[in-house]
Amino acid sequence: MKIKNFVKPVAVIGTAAMLISASGCSDTSWSFKTKNKTFTNGGWIYYTYAALNDAIDKIDEDSDSSFDITKDDITKKKIEKKDALDWIYDNAKEKAIEYLTVEKLCNDNKLKADKDEIKTMKDNYQSFFDSGYMGIYEQLGISADTFTDIYGTYNLRYEQLFDFIYGEGGSKEIADDEISKYFTENYTSYYYIPYSFKTTDEDGNETDVDDETKDKVITDFAKYAKELNEGKTTDDIDTEYKEDFEVETSPSVKATTIMSDANVPEDLQKVIKDLGDKKATVKTIDDTHYLVYKGSISEEAKALIDGTSENTTVTADTIRHKMKDDEFEKYVDSEEKKLKYEMNDACISRYTVQRTIDIVKSYTASQSAS
Repeated sequence: MKIKNFVKPVAVIGTAAMLISASGCSDTSWSFKTKNKTFTNGGWIYYTYAALNDAIDKIDEDSDSSFDITKDDITKKKIEKKDALDWIYDNAKEKAIEYLTVEKLCNDNKLKADKDEIKTMKDNYQSFFDSGYMGIYEQLGISADTFTDIYGTYNLRYEQLFDFIYGEGGSKEIADDEISKYFTENYTSYYYIPYSFKTTDEDGNETDVDDETKDKVITDFAKYAKELNEGKTTDDIDTEYKEDFEVETSPSVKATTIMSDANVPEDLQKVIKDLGDKKATVKTIDDTHYLVYKGSISEEAKALIDGTSENTTVTADTIRHKMKDDEFEKYVDSEEKKLKYEMNDACISRYTVQRTIDIVKSYTASQSAS
């Protein structure tokens, strides 16, 4: 059984970060500290849990079966040529140092956190804790305040720093024409309706659909393609499909995305690619008949820039991230290597990776049994 990972992916941090001193004091309330931020013990515990999730993902990538924390011994595993415990420890520390680095960069640039937004997040997360939904965090010793700080506030600060650099008025502001150019060169707008010419009978045997059904699909899909080419919208076609096939929901797929990121069969991708903008066609691929339509990416780019786009999954900010995430992560990584911080050995020694593993293993087993 896998455990859910709530944590935003972070850049890998070099080992050359400057450690001022390792504290041997008995105060275990904090784990890391810079001159402007103290990282709590709960934050450290949270990141050991997040790193454990990352470790399980890595193990699963290299295995034919899913890792079961209630049965499998992670301490016997190796990840990227390291013992799993060492890998989890290093990964958790990397996350903590990035957190402190982002906070320092925000402070250096006088970026203020939105207190109202943070309060709203905290209230929402507290309700999850109060309802018992966040049981694993309470078992580990992670409070709603810590969860809000790490999962909520940190992500806001990370985004705030990115926008400060690449957003409007930023030192590396990405102009509208650059966004439009990247969008039109890399994204594709498509819509399709699939209909399988295979069906499964009551005994689970796969058979061909009857000739009447097949003829109806071919005829109606040809009609839809003609109507789209004459100016009807995909919403119009969805309505027609539901009426023609007497269903409540159209099985259509509509998206604007980078095709390599799309879960679209390769042969269907080729059909979409070969279509002109605002053109429709029909195509049978293997045993599935498709109505396929390609939207106008240039019209979508214009709507994206002028703020009239109805697409909520791809925005100007989405494009900025596609363009600059790698550069931004390298920048943060370089700043991490310069960060001066203290590490509290007493805290790290008390809240160990093994402690986190033991608690997660016990909690997961109890949830499976209930």
